[in-house]
Amino acid sequence: MTHTNIQAIDLKLQQLKNRRAQLLAQHDATERKRITRQAVIIGKWVMAKRPELVSEIAGTLERDQDRAVFKLPPTAGTGQVASGATHIDILLPPDEDAAAPALV
Repeated sequence: MTHTNIQAIDLKLQQLKNRRAQLLAQHDATERKRITRQAVIIGKWVMAKRPELVSEIAGTLERDQDRAVFKLPPTAGTGQVASGATHIDILLPPDEDAAAPALV
């Protein structure tokens, strides 16, 4: 084997590794979308069929952004994040297709 052959093999190996990583990332993204869609379907079913559960769940929410979805007031200590905490809150718009659950 010559040095050129080894370089060609190394290049092909790197290309294959890159393609593998790309395919794995696509698979992971597809799986996340599937799981998210499942959660939306289940949530809509619960809201339609078991509104008492929606009220119960809403009453246990602690994060202000979660409480806002159910039109609940923020908790005491609004906006407090522990030092060194590494989380990101993402505010989502309300689903216009779904009727707001009746809170008891």
